[in-house]
Amino acid sequence: MRNLRNPRTLLVLLVLALLALTPVGANAQSKGDVDTAKSAADRALEALEEADAELAAGLEELERINGKLYNLAWRIDKLDEALYTYGQDVSNLEIRARDLVIDAYTSGGRSVMTTAFTAGNIQDLITTQALYDKATTQDLAELDQLGAVRRQMDRLTVELIDKTAEVEVLKADQAAVVASLSEIQARADAAHAEAKEKYQSVYAKYRARLAREAAARAARASGPSAGIPGLTKGVVCPVKGSNYFIDSWGYARSGGRSHHGTDLMARNGTELVAMTSGKVRLNSHSLGGKQVYVYGDDGITYYYAHLSKWVSGMNTGDRVNKGQTVGFVGDTGNARGTPHLHLGMIAGGVYVNPYPTVRPVC
Repeated sequence: MRNLRNPRTLLVLLVLALLALTPVGANAQSKGDVDTAKSAADRALEALEEADAELAAGLEELERINGKLYNLAWRIDKLDEALYTYGQDVSNLEIRARDLVIDAYTSGGRSVMTTAFTAGNIQDLITTQALYDKATTQDLAELDQLGAVRRQMDRLTVELIDKTAEVEVLKADQAAVVASLSEIQARADAAHAEAKEKYQSVYAKYRARLAREAAARAARASGPSAGIPGLTKGVVCPVKGSNYFIDSWGYARSGGRSHHGTDLMARNGTELVAMTSGKVRLNSHSLGGKQVYVYGDDGITYYYAHLSKWVSGMNTGDRVNKGQTVGFVGDTGNARGTPHLHLGMIAGGVYVNPYPTVRPVC
C-alpha cells in the first residue's frame, strides 16, 4: 500500500490504465485503410492488365484478318490482270480462227461453211472436225492454244469468284472485331483513367514495366526488328489521344511482303503530331493513302500513313516542332475501313521497328 502513495507510481499506473481503456480500433482501422487501398490499387492494376491483354488479343485477331485481306486483294488484282491478258489472247486467237474458216471455205471447204452457220459460237466452230481437217500444223497449235486459254480463263474466273466471296466474309469478321475493339478500348480507357487519377504510383510502375518489356524485346532482337529506342529519346507519342497497338513488325502483308511498322489504332479524326522537330513532306498513293514524312532533326524519318487529311495550311518543306499537329487519323489507302496510324521509322535508309520507341511514350 505504501507504493500506491508514491505520486510517481500513481502516475505510471494511471497512464497504464488509460492505455488499457483506450480502444485499439484507431490503429487497426489505419492498417485496414492501408490494406483496403492496396487491395483497390491491386484491383485497378488487374483491371488495367486484363483490359490491355484483351485489346492485344483483339488486335492479334484484327492483324490476322487484315493480313488475309491484304493477300486476297493482291491475289484478286493479279487475277484481274491475268484475265485481262487472257481475254486479249482469246480475242486475237478467235480472229485467227475466223480467218481459218474463211480460208477453208475459199479453198473449197463447203462443209466448213455449213458448220459455221450451224455453230452456236466460235468455240463450237473451232472444235469441229471439219475445221480441223482443213487446218495446218500451225493452225492446230493456235486452236489448241485458244482452247487452253479459255480453260485457264474459266479456272481463274471461278477462283476470282471464290476469292471475292472470301473477302466479303472477312470484311464482316473485320467489322465485328473493330466493333468489339471499340468497346474494349472504352473499358481500357476507363481503367487507365482511374489508375492515373487514383493510383499514380501503380500506373507509373505499370508503364515502366511496359517500357522495360519493349526494351528487352528490342535487346533480344537484332537488325531492323530491334528498333532504335536509344536514338529516339525525347520523342512524343504521335497519336494525341487514346490509342492501342501491339508489336506487329513482320506480320504478313500482300504479295509476300511483311509489315514494316506499327499500327496505332485510334478513333477516326484523332490528332497526329510530330514525334520530334523536323521538316515534312506530304504524299499520297493507293497503299498508304494520305501520308506525311517527318524528317527529324535526330536523323530519323518518321512515316505517317492512312491519314484522313493533313493539317490545314501545311505544305511539303515546312518545318514543324515536336508535338505540332501534322494530320488526323483515317483509313485512306488500303487501311480497309479500319482507322489507324501506320507508323514507320527509317534510319540509314532502312525501315526499323517503331514499337520499342512508341511503347514507352504512348
